[in-house]
Amino acid sequence: MKKFTKNTLSFQINGKKRLFLIFGVFNFLITNITLQILLFIIPTLFATIISQIINFLLGFYLYGTKVFKVVNLNNIFFKRYLLLSLILWILNFGFIQSLFYFGLNKNFAALILIPPLVVISYLTQKFYVFR
Repeated sequence: MKKFTKNTLSFQINGKKRLFLIFGVFNFLITNITLQILLFIIPTLFATIISQIINFLLGFYLYGTKVFKVVNLNNIFFKRYLLLSLILWILNFGFIQSLFYFGLNKNFAALILIPPLVVISYLTQKFYVFR
């Protein structure tokens, strides 16, 4: 019986990670499609701000309700998610700039930062934001 419980728990944990990645890809696609369309219509500054707002709100809803199964997404969760988003943006910006300074292409730097930022995001949402 213990083995069944352990396997069930492992499946649930892996299921959460899988859902996080699936909804993350969905959020990424929606955000970037929106950004690409807006770049044809409005100035870059406004296009990026709007796409980031969509990314934030969609991520907050999807991760909160679908991945971490929060029934009532209240103001506390919102503030925590906002703080995490700001920290991730600062980390992303800072590391891209630093890696570029040391000779790495900005686009490549941004790509290689995705996995560690995803891990930080998942763990912070799991143990702090939606706890």
